[in-house]
Amino acid sequence: MQSFFSAAIIVDSTSWLTAVGILGLLLLQIIFLIKKGSGSAKITMHGIENIPVKSGVIFVASQIRFDEQFALLNLPVKKILVFDLSALPCHPAQNTPLHNLIIYIQPNLGLRGIVKALKEARSIIKNNENIGVVTEWFKTSSGFEIDSFRVLKAILKKTNALIVPVHLEQPKGSNFTIRKKGVFNRNIINNETHWHLFIGKPLTTLEEAKDIKAVIQGLSVEAAKIAHNDLPLVHIGFALQALRDPEKLCFPDNTNPKLNLTYGKALVAVSCLGKQLRHELKEETIVGIWLPNSTGSALTNIALGTIGKISVNLNYTASIGILEHCIKKSGVKTVITAKRFTSKVSWPDIKNIRLLYLEDIMQNISSTEKILTFLASKILTPSLFIKTILKAHQPNKDDTLTIIFSSGSTGNPKGVMLTYNNITSNVWSTIKGADVDYTDCLLGALPFFHSFGYTVSMWTPIQVGASIVYQPDPRQARDIGAACKSYQCTAYLSTATFLRFCLKKSESDDFKSLRILICGAEKLPIQLAKDFESKFGILPLEGYGCTELSPVVCINKGDITIPEGTILGQMAGSIGQIIPGVSIKIVDPDTLEILPPNHEGMVLATGANVMKGYLDDLEKTASVIIDGWYITGDMGKINFESYVTLTGRLSRFAKIGGEMVPLERLEDELHEVLQSSERVCAVTCVPDITRGERILVLFIPSILESFGLDVKTWIKKLSSRGLPNLWVPSEKDFHPVNEIAVLGSGKLDLAGLKVKAMEIAMVKS
Repeated sequence: MQSFFSAAIIVDSTSWLTAVGILGLLLLQIIFLIKKGSGSAKITMHGIENIPVKSGVIFVASQIRFDEQFALLNLPVKKILVFDLSALPCHPAQNTPLHNLIIYIQPNLGLRGIVKALKEARSIIKNNENIGVVTEWFKTSSGFEIDSFRVLKAILKKTNALIVPVHLEQPKGSNFTIRKKGVFNRNIINNETHWHLFIGKPLTTLEEAKDIKAVIQGLSVEAAKIAHNDLPLVHIGFALQALRDPEKLCFPDNTNPKLNLTYGKALVAVSCLGKQLRHELKEETIVGIWLPNSTGSALTNIALGTIGKISVNLNYTASIGILEHCIKKSGVKTVITAKRFTSKVSWPDIKNIRLLYLEDIMQNISSTEKILTFLASKILTPSLFIKTILKAHQPNKDDTLTIIFSSGSTGNPKGVMLTYNNITSNVWSTIKGADVDYTDCLLGALPFFHSFGYTVSMWTPIQVGASIVYQPDPRQARDIGAACKSYQCTAYLSTATFLRFCLKKSESDDFKSLRILICGAEKLPIQLAKDFESKFGILPLEGYGCTELSPVVCINKGDITIPEGTILGQMAGSIGQIIPGVSIKIVDPDTLEILPPNHEGMVLATGANVMKGYLDDLEKTASVIIDGWYITGDMGKINFESYVTLTGRLSRFAKIGGEMVPLERLEDELHEVLQSSERVCAVTCVPDITRGERILVLFIPSILESFGLDVKTWIKKLSSRGLPNLWVPSEKDFHPVNEIAVLGSGKLDLAGLKVKAMEIAMVKS
């Protein structure tokens, strides 16, 4: 691999006065653009005034790999300390003069080699010179962990060095990735590539350095808000991708390969469909969709976004009461559906709603119109096609793109307004966090009324040229497994509930092609993950998000194995690492005071992904968004590497005798006793006159009996796990039920659970 470097720097214009005294130092450094074949990346520096005038400074960045580490040479540093990944197959050569400016931590040399590299870095600081450090979370083959704080602590030993956090913002992600065959060069850098190097304020003490990853994460939020302004909004992004690579397969058809759509054909369909919908909808701004996740549904959503209409994907698994609530709340007058779908899932008789059938709309599109649109896409420049043929809506970035109703697990669903900017920002953060690119084929089994289905299964892959295979029913495990095997899917987004179906019905080699399987919406039991890996050879990893956050916040990724150790990408029992462009803080639920790493508190999140607000409910919006931070209602803690572990919902605690008992944790413990990958029970609470609240465990007796246990033995085994006595329910608090209700999204129906528990309590009393 060849690299080309040339001198160039763009300084943030707001800080040029402060920068004048520092530019002399910078001009002595190697300041460059990385070039790969078709162009080079321009780098703009922000926060240059934060570079200390005195020397002996450690500039700290995280997870910048391969030649892109040279971007840190824009800083006044003598050398850069990084982990050596050269043992990976297809790794770029490390033989240029610039590589002499790198100090490599070489785990293959054992702890002595690691200590030697750290000592060399410390000697630079002791000589009153600056160094750049790129941290990783590493575990040696002997089990010794080296995290960011431990590295800094070793370098800072017996020095008074300042620590300056740094974030390299690459709006479209890294040029390199790691796949099964080794390092893969995406070749996505061109003359329009624009990176941003953000420099934070210095940290002066070792105690402050404990928060270094959180500070870098905060810089990524600031960077994303600026850098994502250079990215096209998602509907334009799809069009540009289709015009750039029209022959690339976009929507494979799981039922009939003859109906496969390339990106070029999908763009023609969106353009023609959009024209028809403009005519049909006229001045209507909010439009309902009653369709399963499918190619037709994706094209409808894209077309509505392209013509500036707000989509509302309606939950076809909800009760008619919930459906009427969502329609009335959003003001939907027209619902787009398909006769093929309504023949299987009938549309309920809701007054004053007009149904538009896709079959009727498509009949009005002539072959001539399709051909002319296709020819225009070949002849016209992208900008001219988008403006004159597609006539794409040019919204304010804060205009609403969609309204997604929350799952309603605790009551009536709330209408969450997500903007073009919310979705665009979260899409690109997800692309970087989950490492998605044009080589991927996504298996989309989550419905579009589910925020993960809408953002991740629809908008995310079409920004980078990936393919998406849709499976309308996430419970049809045989079909899902067959589709994954047939199309060699590489990524699959699901929930724990739906994975249980796969565990029972899919074939053992169905998911062999997957490189990543992320579960969201509900907690992923460790035993379920182990059972799934044992059968299919792929370990499900947990991710996390909220509809109000567009939705992705955290993702666990695969580990990177190198000689004598592992670069850690996942943490068992956690919801993963915070994705770029999003930040989390843990606060005291009463005072909102920020808590240090590894302390439990309430989870707050911020970024450009925070919703516009709840539909027609300013009071509720104001109660959950404080100074741009969304109060998730989840309790958890965060470690030194920005991995978050949830300990429960604030609303899923029982207050017994003045003590808070985490119901979700108790639920997990009961399942751990059984080592069950099936949902055997659900835990809730009811009012109690003497103790405030009382725990109730609703369980399915037939499944419990299959483990050869009765309730008394189950409780005894639970008590032996070292839990506080207050947490352990008595035998009279266990109640058999025929089933445990879940929502269409796979989440536990908490509202239904509470109603059932209250009914039982009333009968007992």
